[in-house]
Amino acid sequence: MKIKTQLFFAQLPTLFIIGFITWFFIFFMLALRDRADIILVQNFKTISSIDNIHKYIEELNELYIKNPQFIFNEPKKFNILKTKIDQQLLIQEKNVKNEEEKKLTNKLEESWKTYLLQISSPSPILTSSEQEKYKEIKKNLDAIDTLNLESLSQTKENFTSFISYFITFILVATIISLLFGLYLSWFFSGLFLKPLSTMRETMRQIGTEEKTIFLNLKGSEEIEKLSNEFNLMSIRLQGFQKDSLQKAIENYQTIKDALDSWPEPILILNQISNFTCINKAAHKILKLPQDLNKIPSLFHVKAEWKTPLLNICNKVLTTKSRYHPDKEKDVLSLVIENKKAFYLPWAYPIKKFGADYPGSLEGIFIIFQDLLHKPLSSATKVDAYERVAHNFQKPLNDLRMAIHLCTEGAAGPLTEKQQEILISAREKCDQLEKLTQSLLSLSSHAKKAPPSVQDVDLSSIISNLIKDAKLEADQKNTSILFEAPAYLTPLKANREDVKIILENLLQNAVYYATPGSEIKVALQETENKSIEFSVTNQGPLIPPEYRKNIFKKNFRVPGQPKKRAGLGLYIAKKSVQGMKGKIGFRNAGKNGTVFWVQFPFSPTT
Repeated sequence: MKIKTQLFFAQLPTLFIIGFITWFFIFFMLALRDRADIILVQNFKTISSIDNIHKYIEELNELYIKNPQFIFNEPKKFNILKTKIDQQLLIQEKNVKNEEEKKLTNKLEESWKTYLLQISSPSPILTSSEQEKYKEIKKNLDAIDTLNLESLSQTKENFTSFISYFITFILVATIISLLFGLYLSWFFSGLFLKPLSTMRETMRQIGTEEKTIFLNLKGSEEIEKLSNEFNLMSIRLQGFQKDSLQKAIENYQTIKDALDSWPEPILILNQISNFTCINKAAHKILKLPQDLNKIPSLFHVKAEWKTPLLNICNKVLTTKSRYHPDKEKDVLSLVIENKKAFYLPWAYPIKKFGADYPGSLEGIFIIFQDLLHKPLSSATKVDAYERVAHNFQKPLNDLRMAIHLCTEGAAGPLTEKQQEILISAREKCDQLEKLTQSLLSLSSHAKKAPPSVQDVDLSSIISNLIKDAKLEADQKNTSILFEAPAYLTPLKANREDVKIILENLLQNAVYYATPGSEIKVALQETENKSIEFSVTNQGPLIPPEYRKNIFKKNFRVPGQPKKRAGLGLYIAKKSVQGMKGKIGFRNAGKNGTVFWVQFPFSPTT
């Protein structure tokens, strides 16, 4: 039998008890519900019939008071009221629940019969005895009504008390039953897993005796297989013990070599701050001798190192947790080979292994973080740009789609304020999309992949880019004017590079254009065998002191909104330079700027 099957049988008592309690609870509550329905329905019918008799007898008496002869004058109306009252009395007789209600019902019927006899007499005079009988009927009706209301109230109180007792009983029975079931499960689980306890005790003896230790366990299939594997392991360990010391020495040397190859300084100390291991980088910055016997502990190093390192060790030993340095207060500075160096010490506790040493520390591991680390290479930066852009693009697209569906009403109608917020969020997503594309373009350009050259239709590219920019331009009430030339000399270039250049210039023009203004796009051939693209917008001029920086990476004119990454013009210039072209800008009157780029007819190498 497998362990899984044994554990299943161990859980059966608990499952059985829970199932029995559940069945009992459901059965009792259904019976309780049926009984409550019967009682409440009977009381409700009685109250309803009594109310109807009230209404009909009042109507009858009112007619009789107005005209004592109406019984003879309007027999049909009289018979209808009499029949209704008789029917309600029959209903009341069927719903009698106790002796007191039965007596009141009999009195009601007698007073009703007497009342009928009196008002049915041919005497045209209204007597006081007839009204007395009417009042007696009303009194009996009120008594029956009050009796049923009290019965309802008492029934409610009885049910409330009973349900409270029943819930208490269920809770106590459930807790006792579960405890009993858990005890049985624990007992049987221990019975099934006893071989594992035997194996644990046997394994603890490994290494304490020179003889080979074997297990002979009987139980589940897994236990017997594990016992056999344990015996094989014990045989192998016996062989390993013979050369364990040599292997330990070799392992220590391996660890020492690994620590020495680590570029940052590392110290390993015991509980009393004595050195256990120091790598080469630590020897170098602390200027310690190779023989640790000469400087055995932190107390023998220079004062500039001793005080902060001892404080760190005390904190680790006290808290028994790693030490997080303060990047402003705990920086250690020194001069190495006439160069200033800054290190941030991190410390970690080395805990003793084994159940016999709970919470005890073996030592302290200290590593010094070099704050003047070597910066990333250009290639590494490019890879980082590309990874960030690719990982960012999919969730950004999902977010844009979700916002688009909300603004289109797919998730239900939106208020005007909600619509305004979502449109603003969509604009932010568009800005992030442009930044992502810029990062991808930057990484693609930096990798300098050999471009594919083909005939490029500049007019077609510009027309498509204008369509893409129309939404943003319409939001600013800005128009884009472009008239394609009748003929252009074919341009030999990489289509994607050209598209990136034109897209960045056009997006900048739309972004910085004054609302309600015009953007002019022009395309023409020049005398120096090139095609010039220019885009003119009306907007803030570029101050003279910042013009030399306008094509630099991440540059933004001070005072402008920081919504753009400052990569568009930088990428455009890099791409143009790769095509051996030219790019620049000039003022277009008092409030306008012209950005232009010249593409040679064919790329030069």
